[in-house]
Amino acid sequence: MQTAYVRELSFHTPQSLSKTLSIDTSAAQLLVERLCAHGVLKLRTDNDNEEYDADFDGDARGKYQFVYVGLVLVDDLCLIVYPKYLPLIDVHNPGEEMKTAMRQIFRVLRKSGGSYSSIAAMTEAGMRANDWLALMLALLEMYGEYGVYSNYVRTLADSGPGNINWERTINSNLPFLSNGRPIYVDYKTDESDQDVADFVMRLHRCILTKCSSFMQEGGIADLLALDEVWLSDADVEDFGDSDFVTYRLEQERGVQYVTWKQDVIDLLLRYVGEDDTTVQFDTPLCLGTSSFYHVWETACKVAFNDVLGKRIGDLGFDLAQDWADRKSETVLGIIPRPQWTSAEGKPYGEVQTLIPDIVLLSHDANGRSVFAILDAKYYTSTLGKKVAGVPGVESVAKQFLYQAAYRKFIDDHNFDHVVNAFIAPTSEGSIQHSGRVSFPMVMPEEHEPFSNVVELFKIPATRVFDAYLAGTSLDSASLLTVIG
Repeated sequence: MQTAYVRELSFHTPQSLSKTLSIDTSAAQLLVERLCAHGVLKLRTDNDNEEYDADFDGDARGKYQFVYVGLVLVDDLCLIVYPKYLPLIDVHNPGEEMKTAMRQIFRVLRKSGGSYSSIAAMTEAGMRANDWLALMLALLEMYGEYGVYSNYVRTLADSGPGNINWERTINSNLPFLSNGRPIYVDYKTDESDQDVADFVMRLHRCILTKCSSFMQEGGIADLLALDEVWLSDADVEDFGDSDFVTYRLEQERGVQYVTWKQDVIDLLLRYVGEDDTTVQFDTPLCLGTSSFYHVWETACKVAFNDVLGKRIGDLGFDLAQDWADRKSETVLGIIPRPQWTSAEGKPYGEVQTLIPDIVLLSHDANGRSVFAILDAKYYTSTLGKKVAGVPGVESVAKQFLYQAAYRKFIDDHNFDHVVNAFIAPTSEGSIQHSGRVSFPMVMPEEHEPFSNVVELFKIPATRVFDAYLAGTSLDSASLLTVIG
């Protein structure tokens, strides 16, 4: 199977894909149609620079753009779409560094999505082919957690090594009396042996082997760090036709009361119930997301120790008197809300208010306190004569509004410094302070501790994702680089 790496947001035409992938033009055109149908490619009909690849300097109108991060299997082609902040690489020789980065990204996708099978199932709801990929991943994931389906045959033995079954012993054997106490010389014991000939277990082994083989051949196993599973040389057809296998599985399902085993049988039923009329293998199998920005935001919340959901009474410092009575409210909940009234001044109900991405509070050993308002931006910014890929005016204005929304809380608790910042991903190994933006003549001039600018930091994505996967915040030095 051919594997090719393409960059998120990169532009292509059927002709350029034909040349890049070494396929004929008609095959490239069909590939474009399939990827568009699954939301992997999108036809650009305008020149909206905010949605463009920062490295692209041509006319994008009429070209197709990858709006997706993940992998796509089409026939004998495996396309790996890597995030836009990673550097351009050779399509067919990505290098070990890129492979390592993509393995981490798939682990992040798995954590944010719950499981690989969940990601595959959500990629294109209702697409039968992608259901097939989700099904195989679900079987392999359950095997990794619970092992092979197995039954145990329970029998009674005479004076065996198992646990004594006292009820059967008393009913079946006569005791000897010693000092008025019954003594049983012979007794019944419970024995259990795994039924190695169990139909469902053998079928499960066979299907797991088939699923693993598919993942290995498609190059998916390496990216997802899936171990090879080789448990059987049998074919599914060896167990009988679909109706017979379904009948046997349903029989077992009716007498099985262990939840995970019920789930395995349900997955096996789906597997054997599929056929060429329900699964079209010429359609793309997708594992990824078209909203990687949301994954970045989620990871940043963990890495920067977001306190928005915390009660202000649990922030670790004494509250001013006016706030002590509101200690059960969250950091998000204390933001004021717009107030709508009738023309006569009658108040209406509450409406939605401002919601920042991340609020980070810091109190160092020297007693210096910082209130940081961070906005996770999945952008690749260019600053210079050309300013591109930067947060828009609405995002800039909202950062200043967030600061205003927390003004009273900041003043009442004597914070020493307020940091307002955008945080974007980079493939570099260190944090970069790329620039700052102000909004003179529109936003009123602020005085300490408040900020008159919004900083832009580029954060190494690998470090953010490492923290997210570990469920911890970034190290203190990294945090101080941003909020110090």
